[in-house]
Parts: sequence; structure tokens; C-alpha cells
Amino acid sequence: MPGLIGSQGVRPGALNMNRVFRALRYRTEQAQHVTYHRPAIYKTDDYGVPSGTIGSDEILLPDLPAIIRPTVTADYQQERQGNNIIGAARIYTPNMETIKNFDNFNQDNNTNFNEIEGWDRLITNYRTVLSIPTSGTGNWSTDSGSIASDDESITNTLTGNGYLKYTATNKNALEADRIRFRIKTNFTATLTSGTSLNVSDQTLTYTPSSLTIPSGEWLTIDLPYISGSTATSIYRDGTRYATTIAGTYDYEKNVKAFQINYTGFTATTNTIQIKEVEYYKSVSWHVHSLKDLTDGYIIFNCVRTSGRDDARRRAYE
Repeated sequence: MPGLIGSQGVRPGALNMNRVFRALRYRTEQAQHVTYHRPAIYKTDDYGVPSGTIGSDEILLPDLPAIIRPTVTADYQQERQGNNIIGAARIYTPNMETIKNFDNFNQDNNTNFNEIEGWDRLITNYRTVLSIPTSGTGNWSTDSGSIASDDESITNTLTGNGYLKYTATNKNALEADRIRFRIKTNFTATLTSGTSLNVSDQTLTYTPSSLTIPSGEWLTIDLPYISGSTATSIYRDGTRYATTIAGTYDYEKNVKAFQINYTGFTATTNTIQIKEVEYYKSVSWHVHSLKDLTDGYIIFNCVRTSGRDDARRRAYE
């Protein structure tokens, strides 16, 4: 699409933004899917001091199409522990009417999201550190079914409830800070947990609350990959499913296995599919100001307030 993206960004005018995103994504990879994130908002007391009570839950929604035009990708100003690689960018998204019609931004179920606001975050994949192959069945196993691959995804035709597991061979994922994958079923299944195991057999367990996997459509799951315990979210059709992350786990040690666990089996025709499994290093762009608002698209000025210099971070630890 020559001339569409210039030194001044997208030229104003009547644009079919969805068509622009598709063309740029498939032809030039300038467009990408990002994860929209708004941290939980805590209530305040009469003096304006935040309390321990959450007034608005975290919003974490993958698959928002965006065009990112960095003005400064990273200037490597250093602070403690190798942190604070900062940058700036202009980020183009579809208009709010289009965004609100995306499945996970469903306004019937998610009334907390009305617009993208200041200091909301757009999380991008800076680099895939470890990709779990789904183009073949090698290293995949299950305790309840038969596994096949269509060269893009893994399909497990079930014989009961259980797990689907990829066993790695000492894979390094040290620089990753998020895990992402897509999952689909042809029946009503419940994703009871997901786990990442390291070479010391330590397990990091992700436990969503009553998350049913949609039948016939892909659900994207994008979660932090961290040490220690924390709480996060998985959204499906605008509904939040609280998810806990817990376990004795040293994320600096190599990955040994990735596994999902499920229930809901009813018949031997039940299938679960998984693809695009990756441990990745993210960049979090924070919305600083609104640059332009049109019927076709929105332009945000964004800043990258912190980052990591992995060489120094490793040396300091």
C-alpha cells in the first residue's frame, strides 16, 4: 500500500481502517495485534489515599490491531539494575466503535471499558524468546486422547479429561516476561489450569476461575511469565475470569514443559486445539496523550516508561 505510511504517519482522510490493518499486517508486518491492559483501580479514602479495595478490576484484552510508529525505540538511559530503557511512539488503532465490537471488548459484559484512557497500556511482542512448535506432534503428549497436527495447530481428540503437554529439551526462556497461546474446542470445555515447568521440576501454575473455552472459535490467552505469586485476568467475550499465578518456580532456569489441563469431556468426538504458543519479551507502551481522533482511526502518543537491559540485569543478579 504505497504512500499510506509516510514520515508523518497515516495520511488523514476517509480510510477503511480494518482493511488498512489487514493489508499492512499481511504484506509488510507493520500492523500487529497488541494486548490492551488497564491495571486494577483501587478505591480511595476521604483523603485520596488508595485503599486495599479494588474499585475496577484489571482489564487485559489481547488481539487489538494497531500500527506502531516509534519515534524513539530505546535510548538506553540507565537506572538501577539495568532498568529504564525508554522510548516514544505514535500508535494507530481503529475507532472506538470498531474496538467495542471486538469479541473481548464486548460492551454487554464489560461496562468498565468505555475508551482507551491516559496511562492505559498497549503491550507488544518485542521478541519471541521461545516458540513451542505446533507444526508437528513431536514432544507433544496427552493422558486422554490421540494427537494430530495440521502443520499449524495441535489437535487432541479426547478420550476423557486430562492434559495436553509439550515436553521441551532444556529450552532457554530467561528474557521472556509473558506467555501467549491460542486455544479452541468443538464442545464446552473448562480450562482448569496451565503450567510451565523448569528443569528443576518447579511448576508455575495458572489457575483461572471457571473459564470455559469457546466452541468453534479461537481464544487468545496472554499472561505474565514471572517468578512468585500474583493475580491476573483472562477475558472471554468481555467477561473477566480471575486467574492466579503461583508456585515455587525459578524463571531463570530453562523451560522443561508447557501443559494445559481441562475438563468437560462428553464424547469421543470432543477435540481441543492449541497453536501459537510462545514465551516472549514484551514492550509496554503507555498512553500519554491523544494525537488525533477521526471516524476511521485514533492516534495515541505513547511512551515506554521502563524496560530492561538484559545483559546488565543478568550480571547484577
